[in-house]
Amino acid sequence: MRCNLAWIDTAGHYIYSTPEFAALCEQSVASIAGQSLQTLHLSSSAAKLQALCVSACESGMAEAVLALFDSHTLYDCRLMWIEASQHFVLNAERAIKQPLLYEQLIKATNDSPVPLFKVALNAQISNANKAGKQVALLKLGLEKFQWIQDSLGQTASETVIEELASRLLTTLREGDILFRANDDAFIIQLSNIDKAEAAVSVAHRLIEQLSYGIRIDQREIHLSASVGVALAPLQANDAGELLGAASQALKALSRSGTSGVRLYDPLRQRKALNLKDLAQLIKPDYQSIELGYRPVYGVRSHRIEGAQLVPLLQGVPCVGSEEHVLTQMLEGDSGWHTYLSWIFNQLEAPLQQLSQQKSFQGVIVRIPPDVLELPSFMEFMTTRLTLSEGIRKKVLLEIDAIETRDHEGVLFDLEALGFSIVLSGLSDYLPPIQQLKELEPQLLMLDASLVQSMEADVKSRRTLEKLADIAADLDIALAAGGVQSAGQRMQLSHQGVGYMQGEYFGSLLSVELLFEQLVLEKI
Repeated sequence: MRCNLAWIDTAGHYIYSTPEFAALCEQSVASIAGQSLQTLHLSSSAAKLQALCVSACESGMAEAVLALFDSHTLYDCRLMWIEASQHFVLNAERAIKQPLLYEQLIKATNDSPVPLFKVALNAQISNANKAGKQVALLKLGLEKFQWIQDSLGQTASETVIEELASRLLTTLREGDILFRANDDAFIIQLSNIDKAEAAVSVAHRLIEQLSYGIRIDQREIHLSASVGVALAPLQANDAGELLGAASQALKALSRSGTSGVRLYDPLRQRKALNLKDLAQLIKPDYQSIELGYRPVYGVRSHRIEGAQLVPLLQGVPCVGSEEHVLTQMLEGDSGWHTYLSWIFNQLEAPLQQLSQQKSFQGVIVRIPPDVLELPSFMEFMTTRLTLSEGIRKKVLLEIDAIETRDHEGVLFDLEALGFSIVLSGLSDYLPPIQQLKELEPQLLMLDASLVQSMEADVKSRRTLEKLADIAADLDIALAAGGVQSAGQRMQLSHQGVGYMQGEYFGSLLSVELLFEQLVLEKI
């Protein structure tokens, strides 16, 4: 579930919104405040929203299906009236059933987009630049489509295009847009991208969707495609440059005689870091650390039952492959002691508030291997940590499973202090069954890499099945990170995974938004 929430005053102006909602409006959280419904939405949608406000005032809540952010995507909109604070809370979720609509970008075969496309794309690039994000443009070219037109005729070829568009739309995320560029090409606009790898991954998924056969007049047709990928502001400054870069990447694939995905290589456009930027990368300021919360959803309850604490350094989540950024900054006992003290001080007040929610089981705090190896770690946790017993019960310490080999005693000591243990990294090392029985971790966490590879890799599926059997035999809850699609969610659910987190369920939340989400779920 994505966190598309916004707060609206009685005059029809936005007070605040989540970053996801603001991005869909092509705004930032700061710029959306004070703007009216008429300014940000289509006139018909704005009028319906105002009518919903009237209904919500009378009955407490009103619902409607609206093309809220653009003309081609429908959203289930729920508007709630908060009497105590005299404002509305708008929750918008992409409707399950979508009409098959995609924007017709160019009817001719040239690469000059209509002016409105350029204007909208330039606005997206500007907003992405301010937010430290990227806008990706994917140009997808169908191969041998002319043969289909010549062999089957115009009507059949348009049926093929409609089927392909339907498949592409089901693969795209909320807020992404599909354009038809000409007879044999599509352009896909991806917003809110962090890295080039994410856009390339989407491109591969699109090609996979097109690889399945299409049945036309009792004939099964198989198509292949290639995708050129470019990002702005990383590789282009405006809409024209971005479209040109994506087109060049696609043409380079065509010239090479191969299919697949190619990322534009702007070798001549790379910008050198200035000395100030380089100094910040080498030694970041400790005060630049922020905390985000990634919701953990219960499969049975369909609600938030916990959260993963994610430290962000200059906006970059220091988890997974980026954890080394944090460990390099906080070297030695004193650095880690300061960091841990700060973390738990920041957690105490939110946990007191979150613990009032009966279904909320706690916050997962990762303890990196470097910290466990500190000689003074247990002394710090025993003598310098002042968390109450009730708060400690809501803290789940995530530790790599391989650390059970050398630090088993430390884990037992942490449990004796009132903390619960979450074991991750199980695909790299699986502790002996007897050790798991004695340790009794609260959760076994499946790695995001295992979740991503389970569909295509037999070895990963077997590992997942083995872990699921062990968790079931020992009555230990199984959780999964990095869930990106409904298909992964279903497959993990069938394997007995009880808790999930990842992009499919939304991005990081502040503690205020996490608490409000819990309240809204009750409503």
